Amino acid sequence: MTPIIFDGILGKIDNPPEGIPPSGLGVVIVPPHGIEALASTKSLRLLAETLNRVGHATLRYDLPGTGDSLGSDLDPGRVAAWLASIPQAASQLQQATGVSGIVVAGLRFGALLAASAASEVADLAGLVLIDPITRGRIYTRELAMTARAVAEGARLDPDATSTEAGLLIGGLLTTRETLDDLKALDLSKLTIPAPALILHRPGAQDAASLAATGIDAEPVDGLDAIGLSPTMAVTPHAAFGRATTWLARLPSRPLRPAAAPAPAVLEGTGFVEEPITFGPAGQLFGVLCRPSSLATGEVLLILNAGRNPHIGWARSTVAMARRLAAEGTASFRFDLRGIGDSPDRPGAEDDLEDLLYVPDHAGEVAAAIDAMAERGFGQPAILGACSGAYLAFRTAANDPRIAGLVIVNIQRFVWRSGETVAEAIASSYAAASSYVAKVWEPRAWLRLFTGQRNPLPIAAEFARRAWARLGRIRPSAETREARALMAKVVARGIPVDMVFSEDDAGLSELARHFGARGRALGGARAVRLHFIPNADHDLTPAEAREALFSVTSEAAQQLKAIGDGGTNPPRHGIRIGEA
Repeated sequence: MTPIIFDGILGKIDNPPEGIPPSGLGVVIVPPHGIEALASTKSLRLLAETLNRVGHATLRYDLPGTGDSLGSDLDPGRVAAWLASIPQAASQLQQATGVSGIVVAGLRFGALLAASAASEVADLAGLVLIDPITRGRIYTRELAMTARAVAEGARLDPDATSTEAGLLIGGLLTTRETLDDLKALDLSKLTIPAPALILHRPGAQDAASLAATGIDAEPVDGLDAIGLSPTMAVTPHAAFGRATTWLARLPSRPLRPAAAPAPAVLEGTGFVEEPITFGPAGQLFGVLCRPSSLATGEVLLILNAGRNPHIGWARSTVAMARRLAAEGTASFRFDLRGIGDSPDRPGAEDDLEDLLYVPDHAGEVAAAIDAMAERGFGQPAILGACSGAYLAFRTAANDPRIAGLVIVNIQRFVWRSGETVAEAIASSYAAASSYVAKVWEPRAWLRLFTGQRNPLPIAAEFARRAWARLGRIRPSAETREARALMAKVVARGIPVDMVFSEDDAGLSELARHFGARGRALGGARAVRLHFIPNADHDLTPAEAREALFSVTSEAAQQLKAIGDGGTNPPRHGIRIGEA
């Protein structure tokens, strides 16, 4: 992978492996919109890998104002900027790889963008439209329904998703201007200037009807499995295989002289970002974000939460990193193996059991610490949420280089013998104290339209919690291990911030090992607990993310003070949201 920057946009170029004859075709991969882009990050990486193996160079990128690119949802002219980015990306791919033919492949809304911008792409050889949005006007109505469904799945107020400013979908804003501009896009009214393939869901009549215009249109199962949740997303390998077969029908093109891209550096207001490949064979990917005025200093490592890519749910990690940099603190957000932009471990399945809570992740965090040390940064602090909190906690206990710890909605301090990841994920539901009354609501069992939930792990989780309440007289082996790990962290005197949403299931895990609301930690002056009201597990509301930023910013300033030779002052637990 070669990171590339163009016009404030972060992209990743991948070439065919050594020994694979190049086709002379380059494929620009256009992502979907909003939370679908987050959920499909890994799938689009796998699409690129599939295409690379048959000789095609690829360029994946984040649309302007999204992901790691500069800008925000609030910027005007979003749709125009997204359309303009496609011929820009094609030109960059040609310059960097020497391909003389361009194929533009898009997923969902990215497919509609790809078709709409096709006439502006030089040397266009073909289009691949995967599960395309066909009409922008219908799509805006779909977005409104999606916003409500995502809010209900997170047990938030669905009426709060439609605001004067626009639609809030999983914490991401689509402005009224953008919604209006989307309505003008219509696949059926376009003249397609090159051979094109549409892969659509069975029964999608709008997409299928385009076959009458001479476009190849085929139904493919599994396109809905990516869904809206990165953790539950399933890659549509059948569709990607069909696209690869279709591309083989296109004539090969000659290669032109290529020019190596300039070093990838992204400069914003108060921050400088550098995409980095690191670890064994440089296969891991992350983004170093530092203050504009400082090249080294303290650094915060930010881990994946579940299978959320390094961008973070609601783009929260990107926003946090850039705000911290403006305050003088560097951060490194990166993807563990098999998540986001980092490739899978050899032999691993694209399955939760091989992707979350795996021992190999400890070595990947160590590689990130090494990468920061090689660049002159001091002892790092570490932040993790959900499964990332588990990894951050254990890293802080076992690696003396860690100088600060922020853990958010941790679900496990210790992995339970015989437990599967699917069973652990059952605890992402609201704590039993408030959930039981609503347990028969169908929507509580259908989070984010995935339809992937098995009720047995959830029932088992409720039973475990009830049994745990009866068994607290004597600490279990798991509790003794959790307390021993915490004792190692506390003994080193590093500041520890533990953050929980008020109703998060992780509170049961906290009570299991450290008493209700962590009362057994009251004597540890370096440990501080924070409870955020009106927040879901992912901290979707802006107020919840702001609360976490305040905690993290204060922790970063304390890390800086310690790095400057200060001491760790007494800290007292607080409850966010109270006067």
